[in-house]
Amino acid sequence: MRKKPSLFTAHERRIALLVLITAGVLTLAIMALEGLFRPSLGLYGGPMSAPSLPDVIDARPLAKL
Repeated sequence: MRKKPSLFTAHERRIALLVLITAGVLTLAIMALEGLFRPSLGLYGGPMSAPSLPDVIDARPLAKL
């Protein structure tokens, strides 16, 4: 019986699968740790992230060109 030609060997495919699994686990771990140590900046994440500047009401251009 003739084998179907393959671009990668079984060992190379196994290594690629391990690399993908490791990258996924590492990404999920970083996301979980980031969520634990840094507050969310979403709508209900916490207080205002930047303090308001005194005497600044809104941004206006200095002059029209």
